[in-house]
Amino acid sequence: MDNEASPPRLIQRRRRYSREFKERILAECLQSGESVAGVAIRHGINPNMVQKWRKARRQPVQDSFLHLAPPSAAVAPLPTAGEAPTTIRMELPTSQGQLVVHWPVSQLPASIAWLRALTQ
Repeated sequence: MDNEASPPRLIQRRRRYSREFKERILAECLQSGESVAGVAIRHGINPNMVQKWRKARRQPVQDSFLHLAPPSAAVAPLPTAGEAPTTIRMELPTSQGQLVVHWPVSQLPASIAWLRALTQ
């Protein structure tokens, strides 16, 4: 083994770019005759970083929590024999267990939109 001390390592910190800076770089990339790599190198940025910004701009922002409007009507009790049901029971499997929703039959069209939002 070597007894010599190794030279100190430089700690590099990640650079943070403001939203305004990113938008200005992306606007330059959209100008005719400009390549993403050329714009990035001119500003001292790795071209892959600019590509990442472009991809992020195209994708919609996703929260980790899905915001859904609850059913507007109160949940009615289950019908007895011979009565028409006033609610629909939906059971949806999730990674954390079963999600059970009682939805008013009168609001059925809203439940379809709610389910589509939930499954996207």
